[in-house]
Amino acid sequence: MSAVVLPPFWSLVEAHGGELLVHARRMTGDANGEDVLQDALLRALRAYPRLRHAEHLRAWLYRVTTTTALDHLRARRREVLTDEPPATVSQPEHYDDAFDSLIAELPDGTQAALRLRFVEDLDYEGIAARLG
Repeated sequence: MSAVVLPPFWSLVEAHGGELLVHARRMTGDANGEDVLQDALLRALRAYPRLRHAEHLRAWLYRVTTTTALDHLRARRREVLTDEPPATVSQPEHYDDAFDSLIAELPDGTQAALRLRFVEDLDYEGIAARLG
């Protein structure tokens, strides 16, 4: 039995990447097409050395892309979407103590600025307005 001679994987991507992207976008919507194609090409690259024949490689890439797109669609369907914002994650009790101990040696103005930025999550304009 002779070894299968496969063209370099990258040459397949160059030859068929554009049409595979169009296919992925049609199946999943424009926003997810690139992600689907990236995952599909990664799957194909991992399986490529194990192929038993070098025929119908374009069709094989389409099959891998289609399967990956269907997997993405199934995963999206499993996501539970609500109109409610996600619950805020509570900080561990030791969080404030750890932060305070890290900034304790800094000047008071610097401590205040860091608290406003990282505890109250203000942007730089908000910090400037608050501190004057």
